[in-house]
Amino acid sequence: MENKVEKWLEKRGQGIKNEWEDFTKMQLKECQSPIEELFLIEWRYQTQHWSDYENIYIMPQYKINNYRVDFMVFYVPGEIHPSKFSKYFLNNKKMCLIVELDSYLWHGSKPEQFAKEKARGRKLKKEGYNIMRFSGREIYRDVEKSIEEVLEYITEIEEKQLEKQLEEYENKGK
Repeated sequence: MENKVEKWLEKRGQGIKNEWEDFTKMQLKECQSPIEELFLIEWRYQTQHWSDYENIYIMPQYKINNYRVDFMVFYVPGEIHPSKFSKYFLNNKKMCLIVELDSYLWHGSKPEQFAKEKARGRKLKKEGYNIMRFSGREIYRDVEKSIEEVLEYITEIEEKQLEKQLEEYENKGK
């Protein structure tokens, strides 16, 4: 699996600025499994090429209370400074998406771990977070499709936010 990660990074890094590869390698250090690394490499590849995604960010191994989630993906309106991101999502959980990658090795081999993961997911949903889960097999076989699903979901969140802002602007003029 690690060989696949290295090959994927090399494939996706061809012809791209050194800063992209350096930043990606820095974030890869935070990942805790090869499927997380594959996901992050593909995420960086797909989002760095398009200005449509300039306000969509990803943070690996994001801490929420006593939990660590594999990835926190979030939409932040352009007027929010990066230093204010954490405070922003505490008040705007609907602008975030938790992405969890479930490998059989970690999540399915022990019934207690599986139950613990399910309970954690329910608690985070109760707190107002959106959660999307992918199996390790989905990531390994078609990581591009998984990223597309996440981007589609978070883009819908962005569009709803923009519609809301437009509606507020139009209502001010009345």
